[in-house]
Amino acid sequence: MDKLRFHPHCFCMSKSVAMGCCAAIAVTLSAFAQEAVYRCGHEYTNAPRDVRQCERMVPQAITVITGTRPAPPRIVSSSANDARPSAEAMRVPNTQQAERDLHARTIVSHELDKARQQLTLLVQEYNDGEPVKWASESRNHQKYLDRVAALKASIERTQRDIDSLQRELDRRPVLASTRTP
Repeated sequence: MDKLRFHPHCFCMSKSVAMGCCAAIAVTLSAFAQEAVYRCGHEYTNAPRDVRQCERMVPQAITVITGTRPAPPRIVSSSANDARPSAEAMRVPNTQQAERDLHARTIVSHELDKARQQLTLLVQEYNDGEPVKWASESRNHQKYLDRVAALKASIERTQRDIDSLQRELDRRPVLASTRTP
């Protein structure tokens, strides 16, 4: 039987009544913990300036994601500077660097050739601003104009790519063969 029993020094309840009270307190506290959240434009707040201009968000479970802690700053001492390898120790041998430069120059040269071929094809298709109309463009002139504009933009972009690749190629010197027979 669930009855309250009075004792002169304490107020005691049966287990079921105590559990019911705890549950009611927990529900009440959780309701206070989840205040209404409003979205006002790009801002989320629980205290909007004007509630009529904000949208009340549906209450959801709150998720807390802990971030990583930043590493403590390293103290640089004079002994740490001595442990660092010198620029001479990090330098690549001349023959190996020459091979890398030659390989890089070859790659840039191939890219330049491909860009020039692409430019040639685009210029042929552009046909001085009057490319051949496709069947789908015969009834829709705007589609034709869009394709002409896209072709012109592609030609300009490819020309800029060619200029850039040419500058890169000019920046890399032509090396004489470093290999000995």
